[in-house]
Amino acid sequence: MVMKRRDVLQGLGAGAAIGLVGLPARGATASSPLLGPPNRQWVVSEAEAMAWHRYKDSKGPALTGNESWHSFLEFLEAKLKAFGCADVHRSPWIFKRMVSSVWPDASKWGLVSNGHPVHVANFGANCGITGPDGVTAQLVLWDPETKPDVTGKIVVYRPVPRADVRAAFSGSDYEYSTPFDSWPVEGRPVPQNQDGTHSISDTVWDDMTASATFVATMRDRKPAGIVFAMNLNRAATEGLYTFPVPALYDFPSVYVDRLVGDTVIADARNRATATIRVEGALVDSQAYQLIAYLPGRDYGTDRDQQVQLRTHTDGPSISQDDGALGLLGVVKYMSRIPKPDRPRTLMIELDCRHFMPGAERAWARQDYFEKNPHARDRIVAMVAMEHLGQIEYVFDGDAIRPSGRSLPTWVYATTNQAMIDEALKAARDNQVRSCVIRSPGRPGVHGTSQGPWYGMGSGARYLGIPGYGVQGDLGAYWAHSGRINRFDPRSYRRQVAMFCQLTGFLMASDLSGLQAPKVDRATEAVPPALKS
Repeated sequence: MVMKRRDVLQGLGAGAAIGLVGLPARGATASSPLLGPPNRQWVVSEAEAMAWHRYKDSKGPALTGNESWHSFLEFLEAKLKAFGCADVHRSPWIFKRMVSSVWPDASKWGLVSNGHPVHVANFGANCGITGPDGVTAQLVLWDPETKPDVTGKIVVYRPVPRADVRAAFSGSDYEYSTPFDSWPVEGRPVPQNQDGTHSISDTVWDDMTASATFVATMRDRKPAGIVFAMNLNRAATEGLYTFPVPALYDFPSVYVDRLVGDTVIADARNRATATIRVEGALVDSQAYQLIAYLPGRDYGTDRDQQVQLRTHTDGPSISQDDGALGLLGVVKYMSRIPKPDRPRTLMIELDCRHFMPGAERAWARQDYFEKNPHARDRIVAMVAMEHLGQIEYVFDGDAIRPSGRSLPTWVYATTNQAMIDEALKAARDNQVRSCVIRSPGRPGVHGTSQGPWYGMGSGARYLGIPGYGVQGDLGAYWAHSGRINRFDPRSYRRQVAMFCQLTGFLMASDLSGLQAPKVDRATEAVPPALKS
């Protein structure tokens, strides 16, 4: 009997499982160590995962060009070499980076409203710089309907909730889902629907992306500054970092939480004055993409085929940029398999532009593949990883607390049934909880849209090659306050094990049966939250 996708979804709790494994690649066999569930003894341990992340966390957020980022990249480079990677090299350039004190050190930024100092959660990424006295001006409350004159004034902006913004991400249809099990004790009852615990993720995503879009709205209006009066409580706002990341702009901005925002909004309605301060400097810094290869049996010959592993290495929290540590876990695992048993080479690309001023689009000419147009000639498949080892959080007064379950893991697969089914098999084989598998471009299990493909794995679709991507849902990880105490090594290890299995599948399978139609990037709609 052929099972429909809905039947499989409903049977997850009873142990239903499917999976179409591709034929072995040339020279590989059905008994290849790359095919099937990974050897658990070879998967990075929870203890080692904690050690890697603790090192990353030791110098604070790793934003491209700062001390923490350079330390993180040097760690990754040393590990890649230790795991047998060849031709490890950097593709560098110099850029201007805005620096100030870093949360929780608020010594360089602040806000005085109507004569009273108020608590500031963070300054806006890449905003304008003031002197120690700041900028004093009249407050004006932004009204999207009347659009007041803001020239020379400090604009108070409260995001208007947008019901449709997160729908494309958390509310879209899907192919399969694994049980939304509990954390840290499995089996403890938790809501099974995707947002059953009212995660903070939706609200944070909506507010944060709205503030980034507002920067673009204000660029030509010449305000004296912006106060982002968020709808978030104090804990969710602390250390919040702007995303999508704007290019450098010339007026200061700061974030305040909901209660502080209420006070500043009242002051703006009374036409009070305020002083906004963001001291800092623009400094020349080095950025670079790190490239490496774990050689397959044909590396260095015309027969070589490559599976590209990619992620970004910059981010404000413990897990925004820990995809690099996920890929490191995959490379470590694959290094245990002798080179003659690796039919394809792994090409590792560690990008650095996700949180740079203006993000990837501003640095397109610096992309490694733009500089080296033939670097993808041998790439036949792609794997991307981002945002691993995350815990779901909910609001609790002025605090946030774990909901009791893992944050959802979103897995994307190119539109080929065998690719999609293998993703489910890998999720189940490695007990990845709260895993939602999507394949944008075709209807999901309920017959509706699966939304856009989020994450760096979408590049596979534009190249017309088989590809997977994984990312955690975030929420409590957009901010500098998302440190090592919010990292879940068990979830990380399971995600890495899943992608060891999927990477092995792409390394050792005959890819001719795993192809999907090529997608034209120019025809794809940009999700509303990412428009600026």
